[in-house]
Amino acid sequence: MTAIKQKPGLYNIVVTHYVLAACCFLILSVMMLLSVKAFTGHYFHPHILAVTHLAALGWGTMIILGASYQLIPVVLETNLYSIKLAWLSFVLFVPGMAGLIYSFWVFVPGIHMQCGAILLLLSIVLFTVNVYLTGRKKQQQTIQEDFIFSACICLCLTVALGVALVFNFTLQLFPQDQLHFLRIHAHMGLVGWFLLMLIGVSSKLVPMFLVSSYQETRLLTWSYYLIVGALLCFLVDAYFSGLSYRTYLLLLAGGAGLSCYFIFLYKCLRSRLRKQIDLPMLISFLSFIILKIAVLMVPFIIYFHLKHNPATLRFSMAYGQLMLMGWITPLILGQTFKTLPFIVWVRHYEHLTGKFSTPMPSDLFAGHLLKAQTIAFVIFCLTFMPGCYFMLIPLIYTGGAALVITALLYLANVGIVIFHKTRTYGQL
Repeated sequence: MTAIKQKPGLYNIVVTHYVLAACCFLILSVMMLLSVKAFTGHYFHPHILAVTHLAALGWGTMIILGASYQLIPVVLETNLYSIKLAWLSFVLFVPGMAGLIYSFWVFVPGIHMQCGAILLLLSIVLFTVNVYLTGRKKQQQTIQEDFIFSACICLCLTVALGVALVFNFTLQLFPQDQLHFLRIHAHMGLVGWFLLMLIGVSSKLVPMFLVSSYQETRLLTWSYYLIVGALLCFLVDAYFSGLSYRTYLLLLAGGAGLSCYFIFLYKCLRSRLRKQIDLPMLISFLSFIILKIAVLMVPFIIYFHLKHNPATLRFSMAYGQLMLMGWITPLILGQTFKTLPFIVWVRHYEHLTGKFSTPMPSDLFAGHLLKAQTIAFVIFCLTFMPGCYFMLIPLIYTGGAALVITALLYLANVGIVIFHKTRTYGQL
């Protein structure tokens, strides 16, 4: 990984995001265990709304924001514009997220929910400004920059629509019901924010981690325009018409864009110099397989929706779980132990290189905990998601308990990396 010399203080803001995201993941797993019966009902249940937003904001977005402050400068080959802006964004984000999620959990629409949503919007706007000003310093624009900045714009729009939906509970801003806009809100976040950001960053980092010689970006360009074009058309079409037979065509275009990205990953994998693939990368590749499964479920959701079949509800619930817990979660679980150890290693050991024998970044986390975490997460996937679809309470409880164990092991391992004691291993 290319190291960019950063301003003092960057390490603290990055690590703070990682730690809080790990804590949110543990809270999320406990909340899911306490909401077992809610997962057998409608996805508009207050507890499901709270859990979903904690997964999207406190877990997925929190850790992406933190990692972005370290990785975006690496991807764009420039320094982060402002650490002060990053801290201000964080200070607004945390109480905003807490207020919003608590209000959903007890479902009391009003001033607390509205204030939380506004704080989140301000935080995300500051993050986007910081990313834009960071990228503006770079003279030559890359396709990774297009992915990243488009993702930030989509995140702003997602949160802005979320704010409007929060106010709609009491002011009736929209003529249509909440569920009509919830579909737009969800896909603007899942595809526009998570997918575009993860493609933009991973398309630079995966070749680095694999030590791949493949540098062609034509597939990424096709991926960008197909996914963004399909998303924009879907948002417009969904607003005016809802799901229709045209949605199949838009899904086909978006799927083609995703396929271009998968082919890019495959070419990186084929041309890698590092033949052995470590566990964090295997977990990450597992997440992409689950993403494919989630995308393959969409045609069934469209079909059952157009037929007014109640099976739409079960498929929609499964689709949301596969996207948030089956795709985004294992990607984070794997990549945390590729990125965080490197960040800590640079902090403590880079200046010793050439003078002392130092540990590698992969030596900073506990491998046995990562293996146990992976096993627990696989048990969660094999029990919780089928349990929700078939409404089998014992399976859901088993999966919920496995997720709590996953979160505890993950938090412990993050702590081991961050609180790693610097020591030398003998002079060369």
